[in-house]
This record gives sequence, structure tokens and C-alpha cells, in this order.
Amino acid sequence: MGISGVHHLVLLVDDVPDGEAYYQELFDMDVLFREGTLNGEPGTVPDTVTWDEALAKDVTPYMSFLGRNDFFLAVAEADKHTTERQVDHVALDVDEESFEAITSRAESLGCEVERNAPFHRTFHDNRGFEWELNTHARPPERAFETLDLE
Repeated sequence: MGISGVHHLVLLVDDVPDGEAYYQELFDMDVLFREGTLNGEPGTVPDTVTWDEALAKDVTPYMSFLGRNDFFLAVAEADKHTTERQVDHVALDVDEESFEAITSRAESLGCEVERNAPFHRTFHDNRGFEWELNTHARPPERAFETLDLE
């Protein structure tokens, strides 16, 4: 059995249309499809219909699936009883161009980016999720000097 990487991530958000817009901007992603319920029945929102138009027709947003190249991210409605996040952080393997572009977009969206090493950066988005950007080849290598414990 081989595992080639992460298929997709699902982040729970309080407002699906707002979460979609935020992550679409942050990671320069396209909306692949949207899901919602109408009269209690789940379904896919037509590609030509925006969230505003769907909301006007009484669709309740459930999920939005975003993608760019080989990276896929879904934002889904958080359970109203969920009080803690189920994700510690998400580490992305990115090329140099994306490393800089995502850093710039994160900063322009108000995120404080920590530059841990030349190939490693982290930031928390506006929903509290921690993102890690890596340009170093897999598998992960140590980012810090070895502690002198002698």
C-alpha cells in the first residue's frame, strides 16, 4: 500500500460562504463545488449560482470544496456544539513561488507570519488554524540546531 500525500483537508467553520472566500483568497484556489440543503434535502449548488444567490433561494450552506493544482481543501459547517478544533496544524509542501505568494497573502489578510527557517514559515489564520509552509524536500528534516544537553 502506498500513500502519496494528503487527499484533502476539511476545516470546520462557523460561516461556510465566508470561510470559502477567505481560503480562496489565502491560497488562490478555485471553487470546485458547493453543497447545501434545501427544504432539508442535501444537494450540490449549481456551478453558475453564487452563495448569495443560493441563500436568497433558502439554501443552507453545508460545504464548499476548493482546489488548486494538487491541493484540495473543504470548508464545512461546524457543529454548533463543537468547542475545540480537531486539527493541530496543517503542513503544506510548497514550491518557492507559492512559499512567497502565500506568505504575502497571509500578511495582507492580517496574519502574523513566523519565519522559523529559510524553508519554513508558520501562521494562524483568522479562524485560529495553524498553517506551516515548507519548501524543503520530504520527509521533514530538523529545522533547528541540536540542543546542547551535555
